[in-house]
Amino acid sequence: MSARAWLTAVSILVAAPVWAQETPTATAQNPAAQVPPIQQQVTSTPPDFPRGRISGYAFGDLYYNMDGDPNHHYNAAGSDSDKTNIDNSAAQQIGKDLNGFQIRRIYFQLDNDLSIKYSTRFRLEADSKSLTSDGKLGVNVKAAYLQARDLYTRGDGYIGMIPTPTFEYSEEFWGYRAIEKTIADFRGINSSADIGAEVKGFVDPSHKFGYSFMVGNGPGQKPEDNRFKRVMLAVPMHIGDLRFEPYGDYQNGANGTDQATYKALVGYEFKRYAVGFEAVDRVNHRPVGGNQEPLGYSIYARSAPATATLGYYARFDLWKPDKRANNRVDEQLWIAGLDWQPFRDVHVMPNIEARQFDAKGTAVAPPHNELQARVTFYYRYAKPNS
Repeated sequence: MSARAWLTAVSILVAAPVWAQETPTATAQNPAAQVPPIQQQVTSTPPDFPRGRISGYAFGDLYYNMDGDPNHHYNAAGSDSDKTNIDNSAAQQIGKDLNGFQIRRIYFQLDNDLSIKYSTRFRLEADSKSLTSDGKLGVNVKAAYLQARDLYTRGDGYIGMIPTPTFEYSEEFWGYRAIEKTIADFRGINSSADIGAEVKGFVDPSHKFGYSFMVGNGPGQKPEDNRFKRVMLAVPMHIGDLRFEPYGDYQNGANGTDQATYKALVGYEFKRYAVGFEAVDRVNHRPVGGNQEPLGYSIYARSAPATATLGYYARFDLWKPDKRANNRVDEQLWIAGLDWQPFRDVHVMPNIEARQFDAKGTAVAPPHNELQARVTFYYRYAKPNS
């Protein structure tokens, strides 16, 4: 190789590092040299409608009747015909020593948003009281209605088979429907659902003072069988930790047999527990023989979970079937139990429920009190919007 060729090669090798230092690179010291990523434009679209959501819950028990009617009765097939659970009827007591597993309620609910303003709800209920012709659990329609949101300022409208406002708020505050109904529901003061129309909303922007006004047929989930209607008004109030709700309804009837109901709930939420008091008074007008006036009180306490998994509840009801009658049989209902939640929305609740009878005047009380021990299970389920 010639001297000129050697000189050229050495010059290139010496100059290469200098060029590398002077060439711009994408480094933190030279951010201007970085190439910005291409921003992808995202076009917003309106929400997809219709969209639905499936949800529901179920509860039942392992039960044992510790006290009741010791004389067992059987049907033609040889099965026990004694009453299983404590209810509003005093004509027959639960059968002593009856035991088993039972499902007391299953809810299957479909919510469908038709648009931002309109939605529907369809709910089916299965329970151990509504049986098919061959004795299996029956299914009935519990709710089927159309909701119009913001029908007016802070107010929604409903039409169809709707939950009544009679004990909607009090049941939510009691919090243990899986254990027992509230006193008004337990005593059959009104149906939990009725076919009619309702407006529901709040008077104030902070949603402390609400209202529910409903006009319904009256027979509940059954078809209308008369020309009379039931008018219902509830005014729930939520002021800090205080809950208060006055309620009233009126049902006119044929030949002066109308009914008027007055009810009030007062409750308070403390940090670790809550207490509630509910009173219900019904006046049944009669054209002859004087009016009847059932009257009842319910007082209860429930905890917020004492730990991450454990809570408790207790309740006492006093019921007078007709406070205007001197000869009557009053009733006392006692409930107490624990609430173990091993997993969210799954509850195992050992509890006892007892009913005692107190005869007044010349009335004769049923021969047996009632006591049922249970382990109640309760769970909720849901499928996200589709």
